Amino acid sequence: MRVGISVLTAEGSDIWSNGIGQNAFHLASLLRSIPFVEQVVLLDCGGQGQLPAHTGPVGQQFPLIPIAEADGAIDVAIELSAGLDAEWTRRFRARGGKVVAHVCGQPYAILVEPTIFNRPTYFGLAERCDEVWLLPKDRPFSAMMRGLHRCPVEEVPYLWSPVFLDQTVEVIERGGLSFGYRAGALAKGSVSAAIFEPNISTIKMGIIPFLICEEVQLADPSALARLRFMNTAQFAEHHTFVMMVGGSSLYKAEKVTLEGRDYFARVMGDGIDIVVSHQIDCPQNYLYLDVLAGGYPLIHNSPLFADVGYYYPASDIDAGRAQFELACREHDRNLTSYRARANEKIASLSPTNSANRDAYARRLLEVASRPARMCAA
Repeated sequence: MRVGISVLTAEGSDIWSNGIGQNAFHLASLLRSIPFVEQVVLLDCGGQGQLPAHTGPVGQQFPLIPIAEADGAIDVAIELSAGLDAEWTRRFRARGGKVVAHVCGQPYAILVEPTIFNRPTYFGLAERCDEVWLLPKDRPFSAMMRGLHRCPVEEVPYLWSPVFLDQTVEVIERGGLSFGYRAGALAKGSVSAAIFEPNISTIKMGIIPFLICEEVQLADPSALARLRFMNTAQFAEHHTFVMMVGGSSLYKAEKVTLEGRDYFARVMGDGIDIVVSHQIDCPQNYLYLDVLAGGYPLIHNSPLFADVGYYYPASDIDAGRAQFELACREHDRNLTSYRARANEKIASLSPTNSANRDAYARRLLEVASRPARMCAA
């Protein structure tokens, strides 16, 4: 079997632009290890002819071919980080090829937010797929996706590997920074925190983490030395946001900075001790794994990661503050066990994990055995 995975090769794109881009390479690495998969290629859906920046040695392992030339090169096309051309999809399926839509973003947000916020997006023909794959986090949306795509919807494992993080760490360490939690950092009594939510979607915004840090400041003004509020520079003149931040005790104490995008490892390597995060119906996030891989305390509300980090439920700001304070008290004492649990979680999501490989192998065999299903015009 020959498999192609769609990738977006937009001008100026970077492997750190979003988690879906990284996911394509994690999946490619896993599929290549399946015995009956003869070849895995990347489908160039942006026409740039080159992969996003910083894919490094991982990207060099897989041929990148223009989507127009992929008809006879693959048997299964997986639409992942870029939409497949509708006309190409019709031709490919008419010749016996199978198409899988691997939906990694939160399905409901993908549908409604582009319309609400007037953002350009991709929406393919509803019946273009032979099967839809969802991650465990999106199990509640399975019925919605079956109704939308009119084909089987199956759950597949969430994948992550530190390979791209490791590449970035090498770069920042050559520049003199150091990545990884330093034992005793929280014991000094006044810690540095960061919030990394992208702030481009209602489901992953940094408002709740900011309010948690504000509660920490109000409870003990000496507990927090600084807060780097990443991906918020664009809100510096937004009235509602400015009123919220400007009225905070953190702002009045000159402890919070509103910043743009930056590489996770570089921000952490510049002296950050703790990360505070929040999500709504999007409980699997590569950010959590970047934090855990570095041994840093992660304050979060993801039920799927409740066994690692410092978990608070829903949007409970007081509980989030309590977990922040717990981390400051206990993280150093429990660092060995914290790292062990984190490593166990990371290993369970690895593309080299045999259970993950077997799950994807079963899905490919099922897709390949399905009767041809023509795409509607």
